[in-house]
Amino acid sequence: MRTITKLAICLALLLSVNKAHAQETFAPLISENCFLFIHVDLSNIDIDTIKNNLQQFGEDGLRELGFDEAAFAATTRELAVELDKLDSLVRPFWEALTKEIGITEFAIIADLGFLERGALVLVVPWKDKTDEQFETFYTLLTLSPDIMQNIDGFLFLPENSLMTEAVADWAKSITPVPADSPIHEALKSVAGADIKVAIALPEHLRQMAGPTLEMMGFPNEIRGLIQFASQRVQWASTSLSLPEILGGNGMSDVLLTLKTPRRTDAVMLRGMMEQAIEFGINTAQFAANMAANTQMQHEDFQIPPVVFSFAKGFLRALLPEVEDDKLVLRMKWELPELTRGETVAALGVGTVLLLPAVHAAREAAKRMQCVNQMRQIVIALHWYHDTYSALPPLHTVDANGKPLHSWRVLILPYIDEGALYEAIRLDEPWDSEHNRQFHDQMPSTFQCPSGSVVGCYYSVIAGKVYFEVITEPDGTRKFGGTPFVPAKEAGLRTGITFAGIADGTSNTLAIVEVREPLNWMDPTADVTLDELSKGVNVPEGRVGSNHPGGAGAVFLDASYRFLTESMGLDILRAGGTPAAGDDTRGWNW
Repeated sequence: MRTITKLAICLALLLSVNKAHAQETFAPLISENCFLFIHVDLSNIDIDTIKNNLQQFGEDGLRELGFDEAAFAATTRELAVELDKLDSLVRPFWEALTKEIGITEFAIIADLGFLERGALVLVVPWKDKTDEQFETFYTLLTLSPDIMQNIDGFLFLPENSLMTEAVADWAKSITPVPADSPIHEALKSVAGADIKVAIALPEHLRQMAGPTLEMMGFPNEIRGLIQFASQRVQWASTSLSLPEILGGNGMSDVLLTLKTPRRTDAVMLRGMMEQAIEFGINTAQFAANMAANTQMQHEDFQIPPVVFSFAKGFLRALLPEVEDDKLVLRMKWELPELTRGETVAALGVGTVLLLPAVHAAREAAKRMQCVNQMRQIVIALHWYHDTYSALPPLHTVDANGKPLHSWRVLILPYIDEGALYEAIRLDEPWDSEHNRQFHDQMPSTFQCPSGSVVGCYYSVIAGKVYFEVITEPDGTRKFGGTPFVPAKEAGLRTGITFAGIADGTSNTLAIVEVREPLNWMDPTADVTLDELSKGVNVPEGRVGSNHPGGAGAVFLDASYRFLTESMGLDILRAGGTPAAGDDTRGWNW
């Protein structure tokens, strides 16, 4: 138990790191042969702050769970006692490391100087340290003093004792590079991060890329990308900023940057990445078809084309954006606030400390379930298109042009709801006496697990759909039309074809989440372009969700995007219409 609690508080310490120091401490160790440098700063960790955060967070969690005053007081006292015990375990270790020895940062370096005998070495600043501090250090970390090299104010910790001689020879022969060298520039690009990673290949390694790739037999599309990147990417950097999540909101940001000499190089590199994705997925699709046709001879082995379309869309979503002479990829993870009723009642102190993780995991699972269900709907649309050579209409109509049944009813056979489909009378209105009995029998595919807030619990309202398509019901086509239009005449169950989507399936929205659901059988229960263009989670619009920060959406190629509340309205509108010429570049974040 002592080991588990010690690990738990150490994790809490790590997650409470604030801003990192700059990497100048280790500048003397960065030579022209250094191709990887990782810097970690621990200086802002404060035991008292963390302890107070844990106590406050536990109390907030108990209040959210509705504990009465007596139970609240008793549990908070127990929490304080347990935190004191954890404090007594961790504080001596941490104070010995940071105060007695003075270690608040370290680096991991990869250098060609010792690459032949080992890849990495860990380095700790050791200027003016005493023998007593050295003994305390290796005893504290249970390390062997024999592998440590104390050279010129740095303590080198190789991976094993066989590397000690190589590391010592390397450390004594280092000639530092200037402060404007690529590896330093890479580190400066992530100077404010807690964990910084910089990569810059030496020139002779770049020159080796072409012949090496020729020998390895890479296809031209892949070889061209790697060779171009090795020649034109001057440096790469990535960072991780860890949030203060204990007792409050936080955000973890990841930044990836590739630096090229000119903007045109960055544009070309991104284009080659996209071509490589296209080539890779097309090759996989061709191989799968060949296996099905020549080896397996079994139609069950056929992989639906939408699977490969989805893969392309997913990988495109991970492409970095061009920013001047750089390619930059930013990823953010927002930690949702604790919501009463969303967590399991916790009587023990341990459960109280796990409340944020439980809630974050549940919300992540709900969002993933939403993604999977929206993708199932798009895959069903593709199966429908394969059957009828067109997408379903927004809704069918009677002889007078009055709406009868939604596209959701038409795709029921393609989401394993054939029995429900057969039971519905398609020649009668959706709200006829017979069809009203199915209003509460909505398939789970159309349900969002986060649903709407009812009382103090998340729940799904029976029969209410949270996934809708984009439409222009008035037929004006003032924004260029949508992929889903009403049937033109009675008895017709087809809409537009994929060939009629000029923007392409990867640039045209299929499904979005809504905050105010309507009955799943209602043929008017979809989002208009006007409503989409108002924004996400805004009072006057319908697009939104109970997922923190925005709403989910899936394109016609089954690729997923999370529509943030800050998205530009023109970008939203462009995604809703298949018209050629829309500026959909904003979707590639």
